[in-house]
Amino acid sequence: MQQQKLKFLLKFSLVLVRIYCWFRQKKNLERLLAAFLLVPAILLLIPSYTFKLTLLQSFLFQAMLVYGALSVFWIVKHHYRLAGVNFVIYFLLLVKISGPISKTYRIDQGEESLKVLQFNVLSINDKYDETINSVLNLDPDFVSFQEVSHQWAESLVGGLSADYPFYKVVEHENQGQGIAVFSKYPFQEVEEVHLDETANITGKILVGNEAVNFLALHTKSPTTRSKWNNRNQHLKWAEEYVNNQPGEFLVLGDFNTVPWDNRMLHFQSSTKLTDSRKKLTPTYPTWNPFIAQIPIDYILHSKGIGCDSLDAVRITSDHKAIMGSFLVAGK
Repeated sequence: MQQQKLKFLLKFSLVLVRIYCWFRQKKNLERLLAAFLLVPAILLLIPSYTFKLTLLQSFLFQAMLVYGALSVFWIVKHHYRLAGVNFVIYFLLLVKISGPISKTYRIDQGEESLKVLQFNVLSINDKYDETINSVLNLDPDFVSFQEVSHQWAESLVGGLSADYPFYKVVEHENQGQGIAVFSKYPFQEVEEVHLDETANITGKILVGNEAVNFLALHTKSPTTRSKWNNRNQHLKWAEEYVNNQPGEFLVLGDFNTVPWDNRMLHFQSSTKLTDSRKKLTPTYPTWNPFIAQIPIDYILHSKGIGCDSLDAVRITSDHKAIMGSFLVAGK
């Protein structure tokens, strides 16, 4: 009996020694670290069909920067195998991020210019006058606002209606779901649509002799699985609405999702709408530095509308505003 115990202890000790020796070898340690780094990379790169994966993959840009920094770190340390693994992951994340925001359209035959501003004002933000003055200084032709509380509704109408005589304001019992649009150009067929506790505004802007469709929306922030499902259903409704309307289209608002999310990719491909971004242009949250922000606000346009530029502008909210310059045929 004692001999069996002794044999077992000797074998176990030998296994421990082998494991120790394996870890002492530089190549084996590098292999283990490389395998460890692949696990989060796989979760970041696979399609985001689940609630938790969608939230995780919202931060692909930040993950890409981490893997890029690790590549440089391992090169400095002369661990070239680890540097190679990290660089491949960095490159794949870069492709996934840049793919949906690298396509742009321009129509040189456009005769009418249209400047569009999209801004989530934040319902508890009380910098009404500063916001209105910023909008007037930016001088857009058409503006979409989200999180329009009762106080914001009164302030926006009082401060903008003289310069923007065509407007529609929809208040909501949940002040974070109020929405408004203001325009220098006449409206046609403007309607408010309430969908699962969210407000939407649809209609047409008469630019020259062309009536351009618009849809202004604000999806629920997917902080819970229920709100995530609600946001996905909202996007499905918006997809059906756009596909059932003839003519050129602008869809704008706070979508509460990133450009590389599968639902957003599907929405754009099914509606044939293009993101106005020519670069990342993150918009939220403004209290974070640029590298810790994500792009969740959009101005999407159909192919018959040309996008000349799109920029993010910090005004007063937890969201940056985005303003694009567009070319419309106008006939």
